[in-house]
Amino acid sequence: MSTIASEEKIKIRLRYWNVRGRIQPVRFMLEDVAAKYPNVDYQEDFELLEKAAEQWPIHKADSKISGPFGNLPVLTWNDTDIIAQTLPIGQFIARKFGMYGTPKTANADPVVFQGLIDGVVSCAYTDVIMSLFLILYSQVEFDNPEHAYAMLVKKIAGDFKMLNNLLAKSSTPFFYDQHEPTIADYFVFYAFTLAKDFHSALLPTEEDSEALRKFEQVMRERPALAKYFSESRLFDRFSGSPTEQEYRAKIAATKV
Repeated sequence: MSTIASEEKIKIRLRYWNVRGRIQPVRFMLEDVAAKYPNVDYQEDFELLEKAAEQWPIHKADSKISGPFGNLPVLTWNDTDIIAQTLPIGQFIARKFGMYGTPKTANADPVVFQGLIDGVVSCAYTDVIMSLFLILYSQVEFDNPEHAYAMLVKKIAGDFKMLNNLLAKSSTPFFYDQHEPTIADYFVFYAFTLAKDFHSALLPTEEDSEALRKFEQVMRERPALAKYFSESRLFDRFSGSPTEQEYRAKIAATKV
């Protein structure tokens, strides 16, 4: 349930690099929040990779920009509070705007249910998204089973299969029988679409990803997200790796 009164004016500023990065699922969440709540003034301020060498050392030293840890992402709430790090930001938004969902049965423990939702979030973020970036930064050769991180490719495909099987048990398009997406859905949506844009070897078979593919389409059709994609606001660049462009070009050249 949302803790925000409809008449309460809320100002949200998100700051991150001009890449998809770790924060992209929270961007999706905030697009839906801004569309649903007219009292929310949401805007993203970008730190530009192109100017990182000259600007970031200055911004990093300013806690009003880089937060308590001198890092991004950070979210500023009503010009008064700064929340840092991807998962805490996502969980904060989920709690504020009722994006943890509701248990299917009235007598279910809501704390237990939140734990179930956070389990999906953690799988998508820690096991999949962060592993995808490790593969990218390590420049894994997908056709070389001897590469040091080659096993991560199979593990990610296996994680998606597990997520697919869990999603397939739901009576709705979203995890755990929810009629609206929870924080879990946004993180899985990003993980799945990022992997699709990266390399097919990261995905399970068509049969083992059927529920995820249907789910992806449902998420893409949400009005705020459809508008986001139609305006080409999703960055092509995944990360801040200086070798990403060269690596992805190499992958594209070897795809069958």
